[in-house]
Amino acid sequence: MNNKPLFNVSDSNLAGKKALLLSTVWNAEMLAPMQNEIQSVLESKNIECVKMQCPGSLELAATAKRYMINNHIDGLIAIGLVVKGGTPHFKLVCNETYRSLSNLAYDFENIPVINGVLTVENLVQAEERINPAKINKGREFADSLIHLMSS
Repeated sequence: MNNKPLFNVSDSNLAGKKALLLSTVWNAEMLAPMQNEIQSVLESKNIECVKMQCPGSLELAATAKRYMINNHIDGLIAIGLVVKGGTPHFKLVCNETYRSLSNLAYDFENIPVINGVLTVENLVQAEERINPAKINKGREFADSLIHLMSS
């Protein structure tokens, strides 16, 4: 079950805003539909979408921070996909990625940061969450950023 929030957002103050959509090279092919959905939703609200990649989920926060220090943006969505394997690596990557993105949000308190890193047990769960015809997390992440940028 997915209880998606319904945001009541005014488009009036979004024109001219810029968002960074940062995604990982790891699992880039699987993430492509989610990335496309996010870009489409943002651009439909006249938000410029700057796309950038980094190697993996562990590098998302550091890459975003370097970009945010040197460039003006009004919001960030960081997306990645971490699929559970048979080693403790999954838990370490998930915990560190979430911690570092949370720290980034605190460091840049005036810039909304959306953690769009999917942590799943298997590829079936990943496809369900990424597919725009199913759970559509891409739309959820974009809507969340739009809500925060319009507040």
